[in-house]
Amino acid sequence: EIQLYKQRTCRMGLNHLRNLATVRPVRRFFNPKNDVAFKKIFGVKQNKLFLLSFLNLILRREGDNMIEEVELLPQELSPQYEDSKKSILDVSCQDKKGRKYIVEMQNKRLSSFIQRLEYYASRIYSDQLFEGADYLELKPESNIYFLPNLSYVFVELSKFSKCSEQLKTPENYWIHLLKEASDENESPKEAPNEIQEAYGTMMAILDDEDAIRTAKNKGREEEKEVGSEETKEEITCKLLKKGYSSQDISDVTGLSASKI
Repeated sequence: EIQLYKQRTCRMGLNHLRNLATVRPVRRFFNPKNDVAFKKIFGVKQNKLFLLSFLNLILRREGDNMIEEVELLPQELSPQYEDSKKSILDVSCQDKKGRKYIVEMQNKRLSSFIQRLEYYASRIYSDQLFEGADYLELKPESNIYFLPNLSYVFVELSKFSKCSEQLKTPENYWIHLLKEASDENESPKEAPNEIQEAYGTMMAILDDEDAIRTAKNKGREEEKEVGSEETKEEITCKLLKKGYSSQDISDVTGLSASKI
């Protein structure tokens, strides 16, 4: 039993060394395509500047048509009926003119993706009217499919191939951020201020994630330590019954003579 315990302890030590030897790439920024990060960048009040910049660039809004202010709307679309399907958007907002915008990050392949977007868009579009209102009061919505009042803009990140040295426009920087930030260890030096701040937001999210992970790992280590102590005590009892000396048991378990 002494030999078996030593072998098991040795294996545990080797596994620990292997884990230490495994070098993981250092990340400075949380993946912006992640659902939590995407909503943190574009869907919170304190980061509305990011959302304004992104919408104006992607939708090519300039001059009098530029979006100057947006109000964030609830992410959850209330069911129209008791048994209706609940829908949750990544980011939903409207500007001062009443025009509404849906911003979604889609990471998975879905055969029903277009149908889902049409459903989201039609819900928000139809929810504008109340009983007695005129259809002419409906405001345009942006969610290329162009319809009289609905438009879809798709940004295919996989087709964007510019490296950081080739980025020239704010639009380039936003798309580069969404596609490449999780693999970068610093933000592009020439990026506009709002892009730099968005990188800072992702760094803060990653710091929060590391803090949470550290706390969880600490809890697991404490659990292991408790389990390890219990195992040592069980082995000590068995060895004492078999007549082994306190010194032999101490050599094997690491427990002090007084503890034995």
